Amino acid sequence: MVKLKEIAEKLGLGVSTVSAVLNGKDYCYVSVEKKKLIKDTAEAMGYIPNRMSRGMKGLPTQTIGIIGWLFAVPVLSRLMDCLNMELSNMGYTVLLGDSRYKDQKLIVNEFLSRGIDGLLVNSVFKRQDLESLLHRDPVPYVVVNQEYDGLSVTLDRRKGAFDALEHMILEHGRRRPVFVCNNLQSNNEKFEGFKAAAGKYKLESSYVETPNLLNDMKKSADKVISLNSDAVLASNDVVAGMLIRHLKDAGLRVPEDISVIGFDGIEYICLMSSPMLTSVLHPVDKVAKKAVELLMAQINGVEVATEVHYIKPLLKIGGSCGCII
Repeated sequence: MVKLKEIAEKLGLGVSTVSAVLNGKDYCYVSVEKKKLIKDTAEAMGYIPNRMSRGMKGLPTQTIGIIGWLFAVPVLSRLMDCLNMELSNMGYTVLLGDSRYKDQKLIVNEFLSRGIDGLLVNSVFKRQDLESLLHRDPVPYVVVNQEYDGLSVTLDRRKGAFDALEHMILEHGRRRPVFVCNNLQSNNEKFEGFKAAAGKYKLESSYVETPNLLNDMKKSADKVISLNSDAVLASNDVVAGMLIRHLKDAGLRVPEDISVIGFDGIEYICLMSSPMLTSVLHPVDKVAKKAVELLMAQINGVEVATEVHYIKPLLKIGGSCGCII
């Protein structure tokens, strides 16, 4: 591995000057031409910065860690892509830690050992547990895409669910709604919004839980039919798409007999659905942009208020709710 000393000797410069240029230090007062020469020479010689060494010295490493169930569902894959894009555009390298397969505390400790400059958390941490991990090596962090007792950026899922059901009630005259999800606990915010909309219009609110989508969705469709439902809000687009298939197999017409709205607005799922799926759009690009903005502010020494930043959802209209498109 090429060392700074070798680059300095080749150019007849001091190691401190070469180091300052390659690390982008503001105090480095050399000409633009000489900076270019140093950078070009370093690249030609195959110089690779030792970021772990910089981290051990308490210096910035231009590295951000992201932890969570990174690719469990389509919307999370989209979120990771947006976070990577935002950080890469700022010159940062991203370390990914999937807590679905490895203990989240071990991942955070590994990130800290590599001298990360900041942390984006999409894993289920209590604030006390997370901050106790960061006590010895404090780094700025932002919790992403979930409500948290601290600084976080997330979609306003309650509003998204409320707006979706209200649309089916006001625009399509539906009066017997049901919420269909894979797991009620993990979709509690959406169910709360669903119940609030049902309560506003004095309607009963029911739910159907489908833990195993591949094996149990037909049973869930049968349950929806037995409830004589005329409107379904699904917890995500996969649930909605599979449910529509089984409802149609049972002889129901979507949307004539029953309206269906999904959640997340995953384009390829919405387009493949027949009719095209109406869905609550999860603007992950806005979630990612805000989360990175708050993280960078902290890294740059700006004090950031400890609060939840809610991103407003949008209703992406298809034909499954009853709208003509």
